[in-house]
Amino acid sequence: MPRALVLLFLIPFLRAPARAASEPVKLWITLIDKGPGSPAHPQSESAARSYEGLPVYAEYAAALRARGFKPDIFLKWQNRISGYADASLIPSLRRLPFVAGVALMPRKAKAAPLPRIPRLWRPNALAKRAAEGLDYGQGRPLMESLRVDKVHAYMIASGMQPGKGMRVAVIDADFHLGSPIFAAMKSRIKDQWDFVDDKPNAVTDSLQSSHGAECMSLIGGNVPGTLVGGAPEAEFLLYRAEESAQERYVEEDYVAAAIERAVDSGAQVISISLGYRYEYSDGSPDLAYSEFDGRTRPSSLAALGAARRNVLVSVAMGNDGERRIPTPTLSAPADADSILAVGIADRSHRKCGYSSTGPSADGRVKPDVMSMGIAGECTVAVANSSSPIAATDSLGGTSFAAPVMAGIAVILRQLRPSLPAEDVRQALITTADRYAHPDSGSGNGVVDVAAAARKLNVPINPPLAEKGLARIFHSGGGSPIFLGWDPAKPKPALQLIDLGGRLIPVTVLSAGSLLSLQPDRSLRSGIYIVRIP
Repeated sequence: MPRALVLLFLIPFLRAPARAASEPVKLWITLIDKGPGSPAHPQSESAARSYEGLPVYAEYAAALRARGFKPDIFLKWQNRISGYADASLIPSLRRLPFVAGVALMPRKAKAAPLPRIPRLWRPNALAKRAAEGLDYGQGRPLMESLRVDKVHAYMIASGMQPGKGMRVAVIDADFHLGSPIFAAMKSRIKDQWDFVDDKPNAVTDSLQSSHGAECMSLIGGNVPGTLVGGAPEAEFLLYRAEESAQERYVEEDYVAAAIERAVDSGAQVISISLGYRYEYSDGSPDLAYSEFDGRTRPSSLAALGAARRNVLVSVAMGNDGERRIPTPTLSAPADADSILAVGIADRSHRKCGYSSTGPSADGRVKPDVMSMGIAGECTVAVANSSSPIAATDSLGGTSFAAPVMAGIAVILRQLRPSLPAEDVRQALITTADRYAHPDSGSGNGVVDVAAAARKLNVPINPPLAEKGLARIFHSGGGSPIFLGWDPAKPKPALQLIDLGGRLIPVTVLSAGSLLSLQPDRSLRSGIYIVRIP
């Protein structure tokens, strides 16, 4: 799906000539049941879940093929098939006794180029901040603004690696991971699929612009001093569900299928920066606002299905807040119930004008929450650079709000693994800064991750030492550690301790308002604590 000129949310917006009359159309075909003897209306929730888990009945698919329909995607939860057929066959397909409905799928438009704002790594400035927590690099402003850093500090002090053992699915357009900055993330990919080209490999090693790579860097970026994301040790499930380079049918079926696969592959969190509603290139009309009730569009039904299966789904709200009148301007699957539709705000917590608006057609608050990170404030990893010292860009758009919130959801779920996803979702909503007075632009407001963690009974500020100063940092290879200090006070006798409680020999030097701890160059990379004994 294309990108708007400045904003990074993938919604079609360019017009193109209508398709030729002889070209096959793409259809949704909804089936009446899962085959002879299957229950038409399961009475209990467990029975309904079992029924939905049954595959689409193969004999129905075979009968459709025999009548000229070419299946593409099978959605077991919705008992629906997408595929291609000549338009003249639609009446006969609708008359089949096992078919509940046939609907046309529109076509999307071609991608538009996106200008980039390069931001280079500045190691000297960043080194002075490393002692204050994880060395986030260019990601520090965002982590501090949402108070993710406070939760990370608690986790590290408790012996936890943020994201370790957790699985997050990213459903996007492409994943070009050839840049060195993605090496650590690539090693943690546990499943992938390219639904567009129907092949098992969604990831390439090429060096080219990649929306999916940029989004995943906000979740699992793990290059200290350059970019560290919200869940830097998380495992990834990567699904290509969008074609951004050429005109094709709108990919809601691929998104829905990717959601089903993500749940089957053990995802605890799903991040989606795709949306469907406006300006289809084949002349199909914009989808009516009445369809955005969370229970009509196929991608929204799939997102709701994932939420019902204890997965927290984070979806970008969209970037049509200024381009469309009247509001609301939300798209699918951001309209789904029981998910987090995420808008974007600036550092003053003001809604960015382009962030799409709610409510949903059935009156629910949308967006659910807001992240921060307009252009100039949100830093992502660059996928087209072979140099690790020029590996970030400063970009904006609600495409990045969704993965930021997904990374947050990962660490909160890691902290409280026994709690349902809905509890984590509610903790983020009810501690956001506008929860008492939500509106159609900002929803419940900007999240406070530390407050959400406390809502989940996580003690965010535990004592790290019985006396004096305590700081957590990531170090290794003999790099010095810098701490701010009042030069009028005597130089303290600092200790460097690893997470196992072992004392690490260091030399402490002072220079004005800075203290420098110089460990031995053989020190292994890891998490350490500085304290006054």
